[in-house]
Amino acid sequence: MKYFILLFCLFGIQLANAQGAFVPLNTETYRIVDRFDIKYNKILPIAHSSVRPYNRKLVANFAETMYNSNIEVKKADLRNLEYLLHDNSEWVDSFSTVNKPLLKIFYREKASFLHADVKHFNLKVNPVVDFDYGTEFGGKPVYMSSKGFELRATLLKKLTLYTFLTDNQQRLPSFMRNEQIKGPYQNNPGEAYYKEFKDDGQDFFRARGYVAFNVFKYIDVQFGYDKQFIGNGYRSLFLSDNAAPFLFLKTNLRIWKINYQSIWGEMIGQYKRGADRLLDKKYAVYHHLNFNVFKWLDVGVFEGVSLTRSNQFEWHYLIPIIFYRSIEQNLGSPDNSVIGFDYKANFLRHFQLYGQFIIDEFNFTQIRAKNGWWGNKWGLQQGLKYIDVANIPNLDLQLEYNMVMPFTYSHNSKNDAAGNALQIANFTHYNQELAHPLGANFREIVAAINYQPVQLPNLNISLKYINAVVGADSLNLDGSLTHYGSDIFEGTDPKTVENEFGNKWLQGNKHNIQNIDLRITYQFWHNMFGVAKLGYRSLNSTIDSQDRNSTWFSLGIRVNASSRNKNF
Repeated sequence: MKYFILLFCLFGIQLANAQGAFVPLNTETYRIVDRFDIKYNKILPIAHSSVRPYNRKLVANFAETMYNSNIEVKKADLRNLEYLLHDNSEWVDSFSTVNKPLLKIFYREKASFLHADVKHFNLKVNPVVDFDYGTEFGGKPVYMSSKGFELRATLLKKLTLYTFLTDNQQRLPSFMRNEQIKGPYQNNPGEAYYKEFKDDGQDFFRARGYVAFNVFKYIDVQFGYDKQFIGNGYRSLFLSDNAAPFLFLKTNLRIWKINYQSIWGEMIGQYKRGADRLLDKKYAVYHHLNFNVFKWLDVGVFEGVSLTRSNQFEWHYLIPIIFYRSIEQNLGSPDNSVIGFDYKANFLRHFQLYGQFIIDEFNFTQIRAKNGWWGNKWGLQQGLKYIDVANIPNLDLQLEYNMVMPFTYSHNSKNDAAGNALQIANFTHYNQELAHPLGANFREIVAAINYQPVQLPNLNISLKYINAVVGADSLNLDGSLTHYGSDIFEGTDPKTVENEFGNKWLQGNKHNIQNIDLRITYQFWHNMFGVAKLGYRSLNSTIDSQDRNSTWFSLGIRVNASSRNKNF
């Protein structure tokens, strides 16, 4: 596969057209674009907003067109437009991003610590800092110390290079330490390799990067190591940024009303943490076709396959335009395939409805029999965004409902000739879920409020409340697991599930989870934020010994760093 990727990239560069870098996930851009998409979609539609990360060139083109139009916007929205223009200045022509430099060298552009813009070459370098320190009430300090740099460059306006590197030390709230760092599938939430650091802390690097170019004007090609996200919601049931970054090759065809995305990924299979060694690989492939039916309506079709081989890719899945389920069946049905549907509808300049429906396995005969067959595996998301609530400028509300049936995303376990367990083709990477962080057999309600005062547009107040009920698996006294369908890491087949028939949604050990996240953020310079956070998380279980509560508060600064959202 590596030779195919190399030849593909070298050939593509020869045919390359103008191409931009991509906006990192969980930055200000996504909130701002969401607002403009809902408010002005009939004038300047932002089609295919479910395809993330966004291309900087497309964001800049939209912002510049909006800025130069005669549309009257409020002070906060004007500030937001200027933010987009400064942040993507290499693709802006009619808006001046020149700034009075510091020491005649630094910040000659408001959004760039150092930059060079000469014929055929554009370079931007920025420091990255994410530092906060606080306390968990009744516990120990919590902190994050992250420092590094970000670099993006464009050659001949054809080839884009991006790299991001930070050195990080952290100590997470106790529920993350107990459930993630010390849990049965030890991991550092959202990250990959880590070392223990001082008292219950972690030390790790965060490195991401890619090369990107455009072929025949309509096709974006990207090869790198980063996160992906498909959807318009706070969560995604297809592919989210919950897990660690992964190696990928991505193509994106954008023509007429169509956006067709293909992702080929190399993942790390689930493993037991121990001495350094070469970890087993697994692979995933995704297709997502999005169609902009009207200026206000997008609909999409999704398919994905998770597969395991002896550390080699399955060449059949390299075909970019084919029905993966058919390929998977022709190979003997050894892999885990899913299909899905999604939509987004904007209306009345205040509202957006969106949703996803995913099918892992579906047998209509068993559905009609109403016998609780374990293999009927599917999930549903339905969401609503409401901007300028009650005509209060920049007061925005989001409500989202997610539910997933037992055993979804999981796969059957197999042994080799010697009886050793082989890797499972579940939808996980580096001991973390690739879609929803709760795995399966749950229901979740998310309510989020965001307010950006008109008179203080650099201030942002956000409040999230999440309520979830999980039908968790139970650990028995003899160390065995009663598998009710929540743990997607467990191998699932008629012999390993607790019941082949008679299964119900939310069966098992009930976990009732409450999560509150309050953040007050002030941007005192472009992408430089002061942040105050208050968090609360409780878990009440039918097994009293599993109950736990955690409350924490912290203050910090964030410079050119994405917001960290670990709400589960």
